Amino acid sequence: MAKASYAGSTGTSIVELLKKYEFDNSHIFPADRWFAINEIRGKLFRVKTVKSGTKWKSKIEIVAEGRSGWMGWIELVRENVNAVSTDNTARVIQSINADVLCLVEVEDRHTLDRFNRLTLKRFKASFGHNLLIDGNDPRGIDIGLLSRFPIRSVRSHIDDVTAIKKATIFSRDCPEFEVELPDGRTLWVLGNHFKSQGYGAQAANDAKRLSQAKRVRELLSRFDLTRDFVVVAGDFNGSPNSAPLKPLLTTPGLFDVLKSPLHNGPTWTYHDGRQQIDYLLVSQPLFERLKAVGIERRGLFHKTNFGGKFLRFPEVTDEVTQASDHAAVWAEF
Repeated sequence: MAKASYAGSTGTSIVELLKKYEFDNSHIFPADRWFAINEIRGKLFRVKTVKSGTKWKSKIEIVAEGRSGWMGWIELVRENVNAVSTDNTARVIQSINADVLCLVEVEDRHTLDRFNRLTLKRFKASFGHNLLIDGNDPRGIDIGLLSRFPIRSVRSHIDDVTAIKKATIFSRDCPEFEVELPDGRTLWVLGNHFKSQGYGAQAANDAKRLSQAKRVRELLSRFDLTRDFVVVAGDFNGSPNSAPLKPLLTTPGLFDVLKSPLHNGPTWTYHDGRQQIDYLLVSQPLFERLKAVGIERRGLFHKTNFGGKFLRFPEVTDEVTQASDHAAVWAEF
């Protein structure tokens, strides 16, 4: 298809391939083939109905004279990944049974939507609404939201930059999701995934995380944390006593649900069993309405299983099959 001319044997070969994969059959849908041909400008081929004797049949004709005659590409059709680890992620979500769920390290919205429609549906844990904006990380590890309530809007902060060097503040983004609650009130969810502790010098990583924490605190200033329903959720990649997180964790009117007396036991969320690096920070009216709080660790794998103290799903047998190396923090209001 990259050849300058489709004349002669080149065009004949293309037609034979299109016939082989039944592109002349109108009853075959793109999802039933293992690849599709996306024609963006111009046409590569067309299907005509011609009479052969007393019968009508479909005939494929090449329209483009060569590669310059059309713009497009071949794209492999995606299938749902039924890996055990993906199912274990669904088991964690099923067990939490949240109405609103913030997720990190999601590839894109189409992946999130497919995971919701196909995988979560099998576990009877799907959501009516999902939203994601691609962030700054080129690896495609973005922040998304699944919600059983309508999502009115989202405000992105991928373009927020530092004052001096004009460097991008957020490694991914800090999207502000506006969720409409059943009684008409609004829940604001600010999703986050701060700079990791690895992949670079510690001083630079800490500085980046400090800049992110300060910026989130600035964003919170447009809310009244004594009245509004606001949640700051995600992987902050730092412990509660780490200096880079201090500006955010000391924000007046903002509370860590794991600091509530309703939570008993250790607060670690990372698979090493030592660090809390995942958070649900909530505004005062939410904290006052806190009914229950916990950490779902059954999707994690640890060789010792922490001496049998913390159970895991039977399907989690090693680091490959674990739902994640992070536990899920949940709260009920």
